[in-house]
Parts: sequence; C-alpha cells; structure tokens
Amino acid sequence: MPPMPHILAWEVTRRCGLKCQHCRGASTAGSYDNELSTSECLKTIDSITRVARPMIILTGGEPLMRTDILDLAGYATRSGCRVVMATCGHLLTSVIAEKLKSCGVMALSISLDAATAAEHDAFRGVTGAFDASIRGLACLKAAGLPFQINTTVSRLNARDLPRILDLAVELGASTIDFFFLVPTGRGAAIADLELDTDERDNALRWIATMERTSPLRVRTTCAPQYQQFRLPDDPSRPSPPFHGCLGGRGFAFLSHTGILQPCGFLDIPCGDLRSVDYDLPRLVRESSVFERMQASNPYDECPARKHARGNPAFSQCRH
Repeated sequence: MPPMPHILAWEVTRRCGLKCQHCRGASTAGSYDNELSTSECLKTIDSITRVARPMIILTGGEPLMRTDILDLAGYATRSGCRVVMATCGHLLTSVIAEKLKSCGVMALSISLDAATAAEHDAFRGVTGAFDASIRGLACLKAAGLPFQINTTVSRLNARDLPRILDLAVELGASTIDFFFLVPTGRGAAIADLELDTDERDNALRWIATMERTSPLRVRTTCAPQYQQFRLPDDPSRPSPPFHGCLGGRGFAFLSHTGILQPCGFLDIPCGDLRSVDYDLPRLVRESSVFERMQASNPYDECPARKHARGNPAFSQCRH
C-alpha cells in the first residue's frame, strides 16, 4: 500500500486575481462551489498528522484569498507539519508577512516568468503583475522569510533564463525552481510553446551548470530527464539528490474540493476526501493510481505531460 507522501501540495482555493496563460486550474477571481470549509480542512490536517508529518505547500489559486489561511497554516504548524506557501505575492504586505512568519510558515514561493515587467505581465494576463510580485518579495525579505522564485519555462523565455536567474539572485531568493510547461488547464491553449527535445535538453544542460555554480539552490520541476544532464558531484559543493518525478510517490496534490491527485498537473482523480470522512492517508493507501506510479520509473518523461497529450497509459488510468 502506498504510504502518505512526504510533500502535499494543497490547493486551498482556486480563486486568483491573475489570468495566467499556463494555469493548470484555469483560475478566476470568482467564487468556486464546494470549496473545503475551515472545519473540513482542520479534520484533514488531523487525519494526516495521525500517521505522518509531511511538508504542506499551501497553494491555489491564490491561498491568501482565503480569510482563514493564517488559521490553517498555524494549525498545521502546531500539529507538527512543515508549512510553506505558494503565492503570486500581490496580497502580501509587511503586516501579512509578519503574521505568516508568526503562524509558522517557513518559506514562500513567488513566480517570475520573465526578467521584465512587460513580458511577465503578458504571460500572467494582468498589467502590474510583475511590480506587485516584486513588492511582495520585498515584504518577505523585510520579514526575514526565505523565498523561492518559480519560473515556467517555455519558448517565450528559454533564452532569458540567465537574466531571470540573475534577477532572482539580485532579489535575495534562496532557491529558483524551473518548471517546464505542462499543457494542461488553460495551458492546453499554449501547447505550441512547449520546448522541443533539443530546446529542452539545452535548457537542462544550462540548469545543470547553474546548479553547480550559482549562489542559489537551482531546481527543476516536470523535467525528470534532468538526471542525465547533472554534473558529477563535487565534494567541495555536493548537490542535493534528484529523485525525478515525485508525483504519486513522495508527492501528492489535494484540490480545493478535496479531490486527491498524484500531482496538480496530472488531472487524474484518486478519491474524494468527503467520501472517507476526510481521511487523506486512507485515500492514498487505497489508490491504485498511486500504487502504479510508485512502481514506475521516476526518470521517464513527465507523466502529466503524457496525460495532457492523451497517452493511453494515463488517460485510461482511474482510481
């Protein structure tokens, strides 16, 4: 039986004020029916901590649009989980940053998909998005909260990755994570912006060099082929281990309505929290999808990308 993963990305809301071209949830600022309530979220945390103490990534949508987000973060922290948050940063103020720190949030991530405001705003669909994110990062830095920059890699910015990395260093990030575009959700409309094999390999070679030489921690997501490009370990600067695709293995995703998935980009329902009295570990244990993914090769092509292309091995996979 699959164990409870050690990383849980929890989409606590799908609401968001941005209109990002690649958004897997096609999020809007409007309300969503059947979003898990505060009490339902607390029951879920209780079920998790009876068997494990995973890292919980509070994500969305925009998690700061939930009025109870500080309560949820604080409860998960007091229950023994490591809590981090993925936010666009637009709702961050110095006061909110201090409150996040006080309730135990250990670090945050904010996305920058270009080194200039015009290019970032075009991708994110809202004028002023870049400047708002920069202001949010300044609030985190002032509060002493570590932060990570996430960058969606596509043909729009593949040549500008060095400039984006330089910007992340300048802003004081501790980590940069290069997410390779998966054409799902709203991103299905920009599938032609995915890197081809040669473009992807060139980007991964550059990332492998930066992993060794950059002052930041450099990571990749949705690019399990990265393993073949990593440089031999340097005893003077050992690289963190790379485990390939963690989806359904060490990682799980929980939607705003309580639907379990192997990851946010792999839209395969693996059970409904409400049907098992909010017992998330039970859903994981009973999922044949999680069992199959744990037996798969984590360094193969991203399974979410295969699924988005209609690969039969995944499109027919159900709980």
